[in-house]
Amino acid sequence: MASATTAFSNVMARNRADERELRRAMTHQGMGERRNVGGGERVLSAVAGGLLALWGLKRRGSLGYGAAALGAELVYRGASGHCKAYSALGITTKETGREGQLADVDHDHSVDVRHSVFISRPRHELYAIWRDFSKLPQFMTHLERVDVLSPTKSHWVTKGPAGISVEWDAEIVDEREGEWIAWRSIEPTEVPNNGTVMFREAPGGGTEVFVTLEAQPPAGTFDDMVTRMFGRSPARQVRRGLERFKRMVESGHGFPSSPSMSASDREVGLSNAGLSDLAPREITTSARRGPSISRKGDEPPASPTE
Repeated sequence: MASATTAFSNVMARNRADERELRRAMTHQGMGERRNVGGGERVLSAVAGGLLALWGLKRRGSLGYGAAALGAELVYRGASGHCKAYSALGITTKETGREGQLADVDHDHSVDVRHSVFISRPRHELYAIWRDFSKLPQFMTHLERVDVLSPTKSHWVTKGPAGISVEWDAEIVDEREGEWIAWRSIEPTEVPNNGTVMFREAPGGGTEVFVTLEAQPPAGTFDDMVTRMFGRSPARQVRRGLERFKRMVESGHGFPSSPSMSASDREVGLSNAGLSDLAPREITTSARRGPSISRKGDEPPASPTE
């Protein structure tokens, strides 16, 4: 009985260590807990795991010890909401976030596109163009349109093959005028995603523009959703979009302003959203795992606080 109890305790200790390591990784990457098990399933896992562990401890022997270890795994699964097998297979049974809630992206199962471009124009001028998201489809051709709904919210529609597209609402979650803009999709959304654009003055004049886009297609629809959002090659699509943006700006191309919101309305909305006077803080994480589409040399420089 003592050896069975020891085996059970060792398994639980290992699981607690794994959970601490998982939480440290999530904290380092600025993420919320990566739960992939739904609420009802978590309860069943915890109850079944507890019963199985108790049965195994009473049974003893190799069969009993194995049952106790499996029960401990189920208890961990129920308590943490994280299933290692689900994570490896890209499966989730977690309930969709509440309507209006910012969507979380599972960085282990997402497309991560990064690119940068040098533009010989002042950063405040480039920032002003990006800040009106309705202008993005003029150079990001995978977008059909972006409707500005408020100073911080917008509705995005992509151009998908055969007329099949993806739509979502997004909210600006962080920005500093002339330096960066960060946004995230809002629930409900078919494809949780986020984006960041940063503007840094280059030595000798001009601006380096860094763009990061990340999207998490539903499990089992990876290729289809990526194609519907970006076309066949997300990295190429974003790179060409930034090159088009560079040509348009440097040639003096005029970007029509969105008539949906006046400057005064924008300032009022930003103030209400708490984004009018932001202190510097990190808005992206560079250490991401899983399927990643990027180009060498396109990593943005450290944020002002690093």
